[in-house]
Amino acid sequence: MAQDCAYPLISVIFPVYNVEKWVEESLASVCSQTYENLEIIVVNDGSTDGSAAICSRMAEADHRVRLFDQENMGLSGARNRGMNEASGEYLLFVDSDDVLCCEHVMLLYNCLVRHNVDIALTTMTDFAEHFDREMLQVGEEEVLSSTEAIEIMFYQGRFDSCAQSKLFKKGLWEGIEFPLSYLHEDLPTTYRVFQKTSSVAFFPSTSYGYRRNLNGINHSVTKEEKVKTLLLLDKMVDSFSAAQSDLTDAAVCLRQSFAFHLLLNATEDSIGDDSRRRIQKNHCGEPSTRYSR
Repeated sequence: MAQDCAYPLISVIFPVYNVEKWVEESLASVCSQTYENLEIIVVNDGSTDGSAAICSRMAEADHRVRLFDQENMGLSGARNRGMNEASGEYLLFVDSDDVLCCEHVMLLYNCLVRHNVDIALTTMTDFAEHFDREMLQVGEEEVLSSTEAIEIMFYQGRFDSCAQSKLFKKGLWEGIEFPLSYLHEDLPTTYRVFQKTSSVAFFPSTSYGYRRNLNGINHSVTKEEKVKTLLLLDKMVDSFSAAQSDLTDAAVCLRQSFAFHLLLNATEDSIGDDSRRRIQKNHCGEPSTRYSR
């Protein structure tokens, strides 16, 4: 049954790069949402496997799927392209190896409307091989100030800086893009969107299945292209410090945590000695009055 047209259009940004093993399951979970008024923007970011063919076939079967092809620009470039093509009132990001429960979008939208906020977010549930879409658990909703939410993200508490599992009013992204040619692009980006609103609504749930891919960026060996993300986090910390923000300690904690991540995932030859010494000297001995929550 078609939904009442009063439901606003939500644009789902769905970047794709060499995920032929998982993309059909992932995209099917988006198409099967109980919230039906979606435009599903699939950005094929120069895939060299069968991902594009799978997405093309699925786009023919569902008119809501819009497929765009581009040369490889990385996750940031694919997401930015998706946002530029989006015509919905709200934005939702889904990675193309993850899986959604069929109620995921509806839960986020209802929460957002119920509390009259511009961002609603939930947790992500890790899985390796199989995600049970039928085992949905939903906790209580709460409203947080944007400062409280950013602090939780920086301390990596109940939720983090990942763009996924968050429903955004599209206008909040005006003037904000993901940085090109950087990895872990969410860290210096998502908090800036939260800064543009006064409060957000949060609830814990198992509605978003996050695939723990051992070949993915989070588990990859540290290389110089990862290290340069610290430069963006340096600018982030400096901006909070200059403003004498209550979030300065939390920003330092996030930067420090990322620095340790880089060192723990580095091999003997994966980064230069200068980079290794700079990380150890500048980022792994920083004092903070509150290191964790």
